[in-house]
Amino acid sequence: MVNVVTKHSISSELAQKMVDEAVAKARELGVTENVAILDDGGNLKAFRRMDGAPILCIEMAQNKAYTALFGVSTQDFSTLSRATRHFWPASPRLRVWRHGVEGFPSR
Repeated sequence: MVNVVTKHSISSELAQKMVDEAVAKARELGVTENVAILDDGGNLKAFRRMDGAPILCIEMAQNKAYTALFGVSTQDFSTLSRATRHFWPASPRLRVWRHGVEGFPSR
């Protein structure tokens, strides 16, 4: 068939393994986190909220994962965000977390 594209996406098994590894690392560091894994379309594939992790950070974790889909380092994305502030209102899911956001401390 013409104009059909085959694309690969993350499996649910791999997404769950990534969550498990992130939770293990958080425990090693002594912190509680919300871990979100998205597929290439920005859809939630796997998620875990560790006991004691802030409820309000659930959406923040998903938005940070969405931002990571761009394949740009946080530092480069931060530089871009400062240069193009008008870009943000049209893209509310794009986030750069540094030294806390909206009153939530970073860990």
